[in-house]
Amino acid sequence: MRPSRFPRVGAVPTLALLALFLLPALSGTTGEARAQAAPAPAVQLDPEIEALLAQVEPERLQAIVDTLAAFGSRNTMSDTEHPEWGIGAARDWILETFEGYSPRLQVEFDTYQVEPAGRIRIPTDLRNVKAILPGRTDRRVYVTGHYDSVVYGDPPEGAEVPDAPVDGPFDEYAPGANDDASGVAIVMELARILANSGKEFDATLVFMPIAGEEQGLVGAGLHAERISEEGVEVTAVFNNDIIGNSIGGNGILDSRTVRIFSEGPEDSMSRHLARYIHRIGSLYVPGHEIRLIAREDRFLRGGDHTPFNRAGFTAVRMTESRENYARQHTVLDTPDGIDAEYLARNARVNLAGVASLGLAPDTPGVTAQMLGRGDGYDAQLRWQPSEGAVGYRVFWRTAWGPDWQHELWVGDVTEFVLRDMSIDDFVFGVAAVGPDGHESLVAPFVRPPR
Repeated sequence: MRPSRFPRVGAVPTLALLALFLLPALSGTTGEARAQAAPAPAVQLDPEIEALLAQVEPERLQAIVDTLAAFGSRNTMSDTEHPEWGIGAARDWILETFEGYSPRLQVEFDTYQVEPAGRIRIPTDLRNVKAILPGRTDRRVYVTGHYDSVVYGDPPEGAEVPDAPVDGPFDEYAPGANDDASGVAIVMELARILANSGKEFDATLVFMPIAGEEQGLVGAGLHAERISEEGVEVTAVFNNDIIGNSIGGNGILDSRTVRIFSEGPEDSMSRHLARYIHRIGSLYVPGHEIRLIAREDRFLRGGDHTPFNRAGFTAVRMTESRENYARQHTVLDTPDGIDAEYLARNARVNLAGVASLGLAPDTPGVTAQMLGRGDGYDAQLRWQPSEGAVGYRVFWRTAWGPDWQHELWVGDVTEFVLRDMSIDDFVFGVAAVGPDGHESLVAPFVRPPR
């Protein structure tokens, strides 16, 4: 067994440290302590991740949005042969740009032949663009956004609409700058930075601009089905969609908050991914408020995280706080509606979460439900070890609380007892911590089905 030790400790109150050192010595694979109200050692900033965040360039993000909008139409069924117009030119440019970032990236199309059904009106060569940064393990962390675009209805009077150089039924001008070239810009900027970071990640990172979102989440659904059949292990999907505008249609300016939508129930792994992004993003981008929304998505609308959820994968949607519906699915969704500095802050929140999760051990497997020891007044927790972990943190909150309220570093053990804590009154979880202090998602202890 590895010796139990504390990960790097940030500034914490003296009483909190005293409470930790007063815990009984741990031996074997179990630990025991009276629950402490004081917080455990905080996750500390990793200077290498801070340096990566400094490489996010608002001008580069804006340039990606400008380029994608310049392809005129990126409708999934638009022209695939013209060199400068249509989805074919757009996906070729994304692929070639990925290839130019780093030889470490494994770049290819994720291709499907889709027959007419629903909003896919013609036989369609649908291609997601996939750039894989291999890690030490095969488990994957995805960063996604959809690169297709669409326009509904006639353009507003006086709107400037470029003429399409091809005469196809789906080649009408659809710039799709915020919906969702903004999300694709984040995907591509993270690929560039992380592929050139020189770091070896524990997880395999997948950067994937997706097609067919506007026709009913088709590209994401086909990919989720494929990897589910292949038995691919997915730790998390960070989906970015409509994430670069800071002025809402009601005129309210909000360039300092971002929303994360996640499916229920309250202790689903998607909710725990949202909590993780909030925890890590708030640490690395403290001036940017991360708003957790306890819904899978906005009312009557959807995003590419949902097919991953339906296939059983952990996935969330990140989106701006103030939407302008007049600039969605219209010819007015042009690059001048992008706030590049705001988009960069949202990119940094993504980058902090993806890098931290990619460097962390895998999420522990909970092997037993909470057990009442002896007279039933204590909470006994057990979990499976995670490869590469040097220790574990136990988390808890009141059974009515939405987010973790307390945490405790328990060392290199796989069982721990919290004295005088009724399992009826609290929700518990455990996270694995790697040698550099990077922390996995929290695995919750949930009530077994009846």
